Amino acid sequence: MLHTSQVLPLSKISLTDWQLIKVSGVDNSKFLQGQLTSDMNKLTDKNFLFAAQCEPKGKVLSNMLLFKQGDDIYYIERESVVDTQLKELKKYAVFSKVTFNIDTDLTIIGIAGNSNHHQLTEIAGLFNDAQNCTSLNDLTYLRINFPTPRYIIIGKEHDINQLALVKECQVQSAEQWALLDLEANYPIIDMPLTNEYLPQAFNLQNFDAINFDKGCYCGQEMVARAQYRGINKRALYLLAGQSEKLPVIGDTLEQKMDENWRETGRITATLRLNDQSIWVQAILNNDLDTDTIFRVKNSPTSQLALKQVK
Repeated sequence: MLHTSQVLPLSKISLTDWQLIKVSGVDNSKFLQGQLTSDMNKLTDKNFLFAAQCEPKGKVLSNMLLFKQGDDIYYIERESVVDTQLKELKKYAVFSKVTFNIDTDLTIIGIAGNSNHHQLTEIAGLFNDAQNCTSLNDLTYLRINFPTPRYIIIGKEHDINQLALVKECQVQSAEQWALLDLEANYPIIDMPLTNEYLPQAFNLQNFDAINFDKGCYCGQEMVARAQYRGINKRALYLLAGQSEKLPVIGDTLEQKMDENWRETGRITATLRLNDQSIWVQAILNNDLDTDTIFRVKNSPTSQLALKQVK
């Protein structure tokens, strides 16, 4: 059963559709600085970064969350894009002292829910206003503030399961974490939508995942041009409504224009809620009227409307 953030009980959420990657070597930070949209100089053991990796024309291959442990850098990204993303990244690493490993030794889980629960209050106490990452007893804790405070814990599975917090949680599937991402309009970028859109089309600038003041990185020229010349005409939206068949990633949406329908964008993520309504995350034109009506192409009985995000 899926819950929106306001009614979600204290929950341990599976993150099986995400993957942890370890980046080691003396050049790891310098190398990633030339590949990712965020400023790696701002990555510390107290602060994680959101970022994206783009191909040379500025199209997003993956979005990710990066954190640091000692000299190593880790990032978490969608499991479906790992092979493509790593293959592209390694092409540029030939002359750098850097290695990449899919980390299968550590477990990642999400914690979210009732903010008044004493156990969640305790985990919140691990942080201060100036940090969103901390480590304690061989576990790493990341705090995400949208749509409401929630946490990622990384460590050995046995150590995580020994936490009193985890023992009191209800167990939720990975779809629950995805629902919270949709509620916050944070982009879920899975295959086959990599290498299709600029990072601004995914609203990544709203999550400080693009630094427009850093030096060059792969795709930087196109990303900067879109920002300063207004070239990008796309944005990420959350829609809600009804559809007998749950749409899939990459499906096309149509927009109602008087009595006609016109193709307008593509779906990045979908979920069916407990009341059988659906939520759809999609890239659409960024000049939409709030009362625009949509449907899924080849599904004439479906109907969707824009939903306000937090």
